[in-house]
Amino acid sequence: MADPLNDPLEKLISRCPTVKGAAFTDLDGEDIALMPRDAKETLRLCAAYNGIALRRLSSAEESAGREAVRRVVVRGRTGAVLSLKVGDEYQLVVQVEGSDQVGSVMSAARAAARALESAI
Repeated sequence: MADPLNDPLEKLISRCPTVKGAAFTDLDGEDIALMPRDAKETLRLCAAYNGIALRRLSSAEESAGREAVRRVVVRGRTGAVLSLKVGDEYQLVVQVEGSDQVGSVMSAARAAARALESAI
């Protein structure tokens, strides 16, 4: 039986070998679905901080008369973390190994976010 919340994460991870973890969470980092399970704490921590960033950056942009922020990309020396808003209350967080693959992963992450949004 298909799982509308886990299937987009599985597809993202199988499609992009540099993705080391993906989580569908609320903006406080509480997980709804995530993979792999052994990365739960790391994914939840990233989700909590990225949820704060999404909310604060959105608030600043809206105060300036612009649209709310829908994506945050944090690049580090050895990887990146992508956060995409799903609806108004949720996010998809994706951990990427190596920061040179962020563009191709972002495309797949957007597709996963759309699938999750249609499932909620």
